[in-house]
Amino acid sequence: MVLQGANDPRVLKVESDEIVEAAKKNNIPVKYIVFEDEGHGFKKKENEIKAYNEILLFLDEHLKKE
Repeated sequence: MVLQGANDPRVLKVESDEIVEAAKKNNIPVKYIVFEDEGHGFKKKENEIKAYNEILLFLDEHLKKE
């Protein structure tokens, strides 16, 4: 799972794009979410809530035993 702030000055979006593409190329499940209105670390409560919910869904899908 990759969560990216589009305005992040420390981890550029292009770097996250490359990581996601490499994972996909190697058949590694990856979910990529870009928050257009965030930088490095999320400041807006609604974005934090969405990010944590998406993390839970991703972990539930990929780690939970049936």
